[in-house]
Amino acid sequence: SRGEQVLGHIRLADGKSPPFGAQVVPEKTGKTAGMVGDNGLVYLTGIDASERNALVVTWNGRTQCRLSLPENANLSQGALLLPCR
Repeated sequence: SRGEQVLGHIRLADGKSPPFGAQVVPEKTGKTAGMVGDNGLVYLTGIDASERNALVVTWNGRTQCRLSLPENANLSQGALLLPCR
């Protein structure tokens, strides 16, 4: 797949994780880039450079928070902390 691959743990403002099955979606394409697993773990694929600062996390049918990927984030760094606000 094209684009970047990132492994991360999504954390909400209250310190909790999004529910299992929540989706991370680039606003530009609307196509799911990853699904949230246990403890907020997410594997994102195909993230375009222009999308890294415009990702939303959705569950219960609506956008719940936004997240940005750190500069130069990639799989070799292991699981990154991804705050979602």
